[in-house]
Amino acid sequence: MSTEDQVAIPFIHPIFVRSVLDCLNSRGVPTSDVLANAGLAWQDLCDGQPLVDFSAFRRFVTQAIRSSGEPALGLIAGSMLQPYHSPVGIAAVSCNTLGEALQFVSRHARLFMRNIEVRLETGPRWSTFVVRPLRPLCETHVFVMQSILGAHCRLLEAILGRPVDELTVGMPYPRPPGPDVPCLRYVRRAEFDQKYMTLQLPAKLLDAPCVPADAKAFQVAARACRKMESELGHVEFIQRVREALLERLAANPEMSDVAPDLGVSVRTLVRRLADADLTFSDIKDDLRKKHAAWYLQHTELSMEAIASQLGYGDPTNFSRKFKNWYRVPPSRMRQSLRAGLCG
Repeated sequence: MSTEDQVAIPFIHPIFVRSVLDCLNSRGVPTSDVLANAGLAWQDLCDGQPLVDFSAFRRFVTQAIRSSGEPALGLIAGSMLQPYHSPVGIAAVSCNTLGEALQFVSRHARLFMRNIEVRLETGPRWSTFVVRPLRPLCETHVFVMQSILGAHCRLLEAILGRPVDELTVGMPYPRPPGPDVPCLRYVRRAEFDQKYMTLQLPAKLLDAPCVPADAKAFQVAARACRKMESELGHVEFIQRVREALLERLAANPEMSDVAPDLGVSVRTLVRRLADADLTFSDIKDDLRKKHAAWYLQHTELSMEAIASQLGYGDPTNFSRKFKNWYRVPPSRMRQSLRAGLCG
């Protein structure tokens, strides 16, 4: 069972997935199959919904590119993403200068795309925006990098009120074959096979004023970003609890077993879970429920072996709990899953 099957990894804001769907619609591509193949629904993409997990995003990207026939789909979709679609974008365009805007984006980029580090490096002549993935992006690597480029080109244009001809980009993948290089549709100069993605500007340009600067709008958007950061902190902690619990699930761990792995006391663990309206038992039950169905569908393990993997010393207790979860015995669930009657 892969890591992604074990624990969902929150990765990208639903706003971006919606922008890709808008791009597909503009090209006459039906989006219902793209969503269905990714295991997503429109209600998963509404404002206020959690980040789309990486496994679903991988499926979504693969199907979206296949359906559109456009290998540069990420670049096109990113360029369609308006800064005013998110609090981070609103705050950035409302700053006083371009430098302040880029610093704000680098501090809050994770609200939009997790596991991507963004930092602004400023020298005497050049300022460089460095984009570094913190985990492998697999087959979505080019798509994600192109999306970030498209979105930042749009952001820079909104801030300065003009195309940014001074921009040089470095892309962390080989130069595409053929005369049509998608990046050059948006920038005058692109370098390939770089270690990380970079966006380089003259340092003096950072002092340029933001055309739509608005102090009140900035305050409101910055406050929204702080609230999102707080909520994200809860999500990240819950993710760490799930991962620590999963490593010990067969031993039926208690809070006192997991808390040291998280670097917190049992009392702090209880309090932080309560802040998210959860308990340790809630998370353990959720992991057991999910993994029970997975083992039944994808392995030939006996009920006794599955019960042991999930930390049940008595298979009878496992069967009783399973009936509470799914309203059917595990043996019947296995038959239904194998027949494709249950998702």
